[in-house]
Amino acid sequence: MKKIILTLSLTLIVATISIGQIGINKLNPTATLDIAGDVKLEESLYLEDPGEFTTIRGSKLLINTTGDEVVEYDILLSKYGPINYAEFVFANLSKDGLQDYDTKIPIDDYIVTIQGYYFLGAGTSNTNVMAHSTITDTNIEGYQIYAYKNTTTGTWFIRGFVNNAEFMVADPSYHYYPAPIDLYLNVIIYRDGFITKSISPISIDMGNASTGIATLPTGF
Repeated sequence: MKKIILTLSLTLIVATISIGQIGINKLNPTATLDIAGDVKLEESLYLEDPGEFTTIRGSKLLINTTGDEVVEYDILLSKYGPINYAEFVFANLSKDGLQDYDTKIPIDDYIVTIQGYYFLGAGTSNTNVMAHSTITDTNIEGYQIYAYKNTTTGTWFIRGFVNNAEFMVADPSYHYYPAPIDLYLNVIIYRDGFITKSISPISIDMGNASTGIATLPTGF
């Protein structure tokens, strides 16, 4: 009878076991499993009792690259973050406000929202700015400050003006006159599909009422 001899080739991995802790490429493991180096997983990974993670500062995020590799996400090396903050400053803006501004940010990749705003007299720190109706002194006009999708250009646009009104700035004697302003917008830019998900518009017929009870949106 012929004997078949199987030769097994083993790759040695530096590992130590100390008080129930296993270290791979670590001489002094500090966790149940402490690995120094890359980890490649061919099959499923099960976490039966992961517990509560109490370390927040310095924590790392793992992402899957287009090459199907799991790598550590470094926001300093990335061209974008999951959530991005930017202050848009529109200096020497017309007294008519910002009617349209193309941010060039693509609507397919990002979600843009306006979180806050303020304005000053152009080139000054003068906060004595008001919107004055161009129709009648008795009208109280409403602000229109928002970001919206322009489907023609495929980019996000920003508007910041007051309905039927113009901006007026006070002089040292507190006399108001139409004048340009500096408009400051606090803009949040989300990476779509990373931690955000766009849903269809939610339309509610209020039936000429001022209060109501919402139905739970689909998917929540």
